[in-house]
Amino acid sequence: MTTRNATTMAAFVVFASIATSMATAQETPPVDSAAPKSHRMPMMQRFSYNCDRGTKVVVFLRERNARVSFQGKTYAMKQVDAASGTRYSEGSIVWWSKGEEAFLEDDTKAGEPVRLAENCKLERARSATADSGVVAGTVAYRERMAMPENALLTIQLLDVSRADAPAEVIAEQKFMFAGHQVPLPFEVHYDPAKIDPKRSYALSARITVNAQLIFLNTTAYPVITQGNPAKVDMVLQMVEGQTKSSPIEGSKQ
Repeated sequence: MTTRNATTMAAFVVFASIATSMATAQETPPVDSAAPKSHRMPMMQRFSYNCDRGTKVVVFLRERNARVSFQGKTYAMKQVDAASGTRYSEGSIVWWSKGEEAFLEDDTKAGEPVRLAENCKLERARSATADSGVVAGTVAYRERMAMPENALLTIQLLDVSRADAPAEVIAEQKFMFAGHQVPLPFEVHYDPAKIDPKRSYALSARITVNAQLIFLNTTAYPVITQGNPAKVDMVLQMVEGQTKSSPIEGSKQ
């Protein structure tokens, strides 16, 4: 083979390789970077603080959002700038923490802050047990839909021992979604003196919007006595007649 023919053959091989690569690239479907993602958000982290005068503050954190519970009230807060430490606010109520110390403050009156809870110390994590006076867990549902800010989660601890009588409410806790989504962590505090080891207890959960029932549990979640746990992960079912595409009347978007 002459030098000219060898050069022509090499050029042909290179051209054929480039053409084959282009054809293969055209046949490979592009990756859809806009694929829908689940609305579920990262799990909240829970922190408990013991404060002066025997008060307690429970804080749930998720990214730059905080849900602060104190004396039966829950405040939905956003992280704001702070000279030091970490500061969350809902406009007038402020939660500030640094290291393992924190305080809750009412800044309604400019220049006249009122400490609601002070000298708060972070409580070391401990598991919920049958004699701890608290039942804990998470609430979720399988539908891919988000709840509006005014959606209300109600958890009840019930005495379900008698099949021929309505369940007795031992304790109840309510949580406003306030922009958060499932899975939502919860704690229900109860008086251990009201618990009889011989009786049966269970958790009930429901989600409402403007008093309209959207989700509830249709599965029993026994707790505390007779070998049952003090921590459960509840999955709720959508109420018949509701659809995930239907607007929720009067809800805030």
